[in-house]
Amino acid sequence: MKRLGTMVLFGALFLGTAVNASEVVKEKHIIPAPAPYREPMAAVTPDGSFNIRDAAAPFHSVKLADALMLDSEGRLADGTYLDLNHAIYTAYKSADATPPDTILILMPGTWAGAMSMNAYANDLIRLADRSGVNGLQVWSVDRRSEQLEDHTGLLWANENLGKLNTSELLQGLMDYYRQSFEPEGERKELMGRLFTPLDQDAVRFMANWGADTTVRDWRAVVLAAHRAVGNEVIEKSGEEAMVVKKPGKRVLIGGHSLGGSLTVIYAAYDFDRRPGRELIGASDVDGLVLLEGGGFSKKELTVTDANSYQQSLAGKFKDGKVYFDLDILGIQYAPSTMLSLALSGWAADNARGQESVFPEYSRPKLVRLPRITNEALLAFAMDDEFSPFFIARASVGYPAGELGKQFRRATGLPLDPHKCPLLTPFRYGSRPMDPEFVYDWVNIDQNPKNFYCGKTLHPACARECGEGPEVTDFYAFANAAYDGPGYFIEKPALSLGPNDFAEWYFPPRLSTDAGKLGSKILEKDGTEVFSAAAVSGISLPVIAFYGNDSAGAFSVPKISERYFPKAVAQNPATSVHLILGYTHLDIVGATRNNQPDLKPEFEKFNASAVYTWQFLARIWGQSRVTVPRSSMADGLFEGPKEARE
Repeated sequence: MKRLGTMVLFGALFLGTAVNASEVVKEKHIIPAPAPYREPMAAVTPDGSFNIRDAAAPFHSVKLADALMLDSEGRLADGTYLDLNHAIYTAYKSADATPPDTILILMPGTWAGAMSMNAYANDLIRLADRSGVNGLQVWSVDRRSEQLEDHTGLLWANENLGKLNTSELLQGLMDYYRQSFEPEGERKELMGRLFTPLDQDAVRFMANWGADTTVRDWRAVVLAAHRAVGNEVIEKSGEEAMVVKKPGKRVLIGGHSLGGSLTVIYAAYDFDRRPGRELIGASDVDGLVLLEGGGFSKKELTVTDANSYQQSLAGKFKDGKVYFDLDILGIQYAPSTMLSLALSGWAADNARGQESVFPEYSRPKLVRLPRITNEALLAFAMDDEFSPFFIARASVGYPAGELGKQFRRATGLPLDPHKCPLLTPFRYGSRPMDPEFVYDWVNIDQNPKNFYCGKTLHPACARECGEGPEVTDFYAFANAAYDGPGYFIEKPALSLGPNDFAEWYFPPRLSTDAGKLGSKILEKDGTEVFSAAAVSGISLPVIAFYGNDSAGAFSVPKISERYFPKAVAQNPATSVHLILGYTHLDIVGATRNNQPDLKPEFEKFNASAVYTWQFLARIWGQSRVTVPRSSMADGLFEGPKEARE
């Protein structure tokens, strides 16, 4: 097997040389991370030094203690107090035991977890195996709220597949998680645990889990990656750790959606809070991957006083919302909704073709139908023909049924980039079109395009009907919704089951902070509370992706100084790609593509992964290989087709 720094890569890759692909191994890790900055009393993140059952502690919550099964003295089973100052990631690697020399670390988007990028990460490792290349790993981050999510029911169901029938397993899942949907319902124990939904007061410390906390958690993972590839990490008391890189040892970062914005913030961030000192995040890494998210702000530097900033957050520390619980276009985006995604994913993947037994009150309004299969239950909530919220859409197949009988076209939504009107199984007034019909789903390989591309074709649907098959295998999507690794490698006792697609408890402060690129928040003495101002100095190679069924071609930047820092635009590895038929979630979730330049060799890969693989080859130095710097399909890009001005 060839090492990354010395291989002749593209000869094998583009000739399609057959190499037996080894299994992709996934491992979940948890490592120490810094405590959030300047937390107020009564909202201090548990750090392992106090009993949260004690009313006089820096943070007190009986509900959180009960949810995490702490004993009467507030201790975990290993005798320690609760510590939530951790960074979490899932490592994807080949089964070959070769140590890594290149690691790409990914940050998920809004309401998303590590498994939301499962297909993209898997395909990067598959491409490495196909090319006979060792040494590449992909690490996908879960933000620290992963520690609050109780996946015990899913772990129990996974471990009892084949031992109990699916009806028993589905009933067990409903019983265990009942209180999430029915607060007064009876609790049922599984694996020695009882599920306890967390209200806002139970996690009040989340008010301090903004961008500063998130990127510093991320840096803990970046430093771990540098150690893993063999770079030197120098640590001194009172100082931020410094990285000394060695030739051929690389760490890159990237992110999807909000994670892309956080990627640019990381690169522009000053991790040394002290006045007059500087440690810019870009120096930590060797490239940026922007998966339909992130941009390089050109606005002038803004400076905010730390006290006024903290005062603006005072309400959240007292009684405001520290995690999202809000209605968007008729869907309640709340922990129970994120849990519903995992449960419906499990049912769709493991009880295929069966009518759903989940009660209607536990489902989003979009799927409260009297007769619906487990597959359709998940698909009607997430497919791009049904979901009203464009950032929560995937192209996962087709509905079974007929327009005019079981479905109709809904009124178009304002500002929706998806111009083809959505499908709905409901009449006006939320009555099912066909109450006796068993609503079902058809996977992407069966392709019944005549369902909505026939005689009743809506004019705005013409383009997508000619773009080729849909791109995200339904069952791969369903599996990613619930089936991450079950245990932390370092601390199995801290695990609450497999990580999943969604982030149940998502802090709104993170979204607010993500818009502060190009700004600083300073204490009176100059100490930096937040500092993401070093945008223009970024000189790293960048690859950026956009889906033409998402934000659309109009959002695609050209490689120029108008959209990128000068050194980024001039870097020969920098590239921009518009992906045919990809929605926002397909960018990282698709399992195939319709890109003309990737057929036929790479048709059954995630397009973003293939182009990222080419990007890595440029960074590794295979400059003699001609690789396109952009993929702008005919008719999809306004103006010249060249990506460069």
